[in-house]
Amino acid sequence: MSSLDLRVVHTAASYIEAQLLVGLLESEGVAARAAGSELMDEFSAAQRLIGPTQVVVKQEDLELASEIVAAWRAYAAEDPSSETPPPEEG
Repeated sequence: MSSLDLRVVHTAASYIEAQLLVGLLESEGVAARAAGSELMDEFSAAQRLIGPTQVVVKQEDLELASEIVAAWRAYAAEDPSSETPPPEEG
């Protein structure tokens, strides 16, 4: 995934939430990344655990990714105790 064509699809409250969303997007066929996930030093690892994290996708996947995120957010709004995406139907 080239860093030149990435767009933010969602800013997660935490790195863990971002990783859950990355997994959901990838399960739907959309390549995604939690911004900063490639950084490995102790400082960046600590920063990932305490603050908001952007989830990025390729420009050409932005529309589909936005729809997936919107569905995930709607599901989370229905059940605020759940941070997991809805089960797949079908």
